[in-house]
Amino acid sequence: MPVLRPEEEEKVRGWFAELERPVELLVGLGPEETPLAGSGDVDFGAEMVRVCEGLAELGDRVSCRVEQQPDGFPRFPAVAIRPDGRDVGVRYDGLPWGYELGSLVGAVVEAGRSEPSLRPESIAALGELERELALDVFVTPT
Repeated sequence: MPVLRPEEEEKVRGWFAELERPVELLVGLGPEETPLAGSGDVDFGAEMVRVCEGLAELGDRVSCRVEQQPDGFPRFPAVAIRPDGRDVGVRYDGLPWGYELGSLVGAVVEAGRSEPSLRPESIAALGELERELALDVFVTPT
């Protein structure tokens, strides 16, 4: 079963063809919580691998690697989006199904840029931070 519909796949192929540097999707698998009632018999780890491998097939500069309990992964399954194979702290925890898949595709596109798409004033403001900062962004269509 394909990850995307044909028309979506064509768009993603186009975006991935414009990547300026390679992007690795490092899938971290490990102990998973028991699925909630109603979630069926979904193997979240296997599904995460299927999604990331499916995305990697859509661009020559996108690759997928799978590891059991890699360092720096507090939750599983998860995927680190790694420009040039470097860990820059961008991680997607959980399974990006449906609308959430757009967030993962967008992260790959951003990571594949040679320069960030942030405005210069945003980059300057980030440069003025006096300590390390970690942001957690939660994505939901509701």
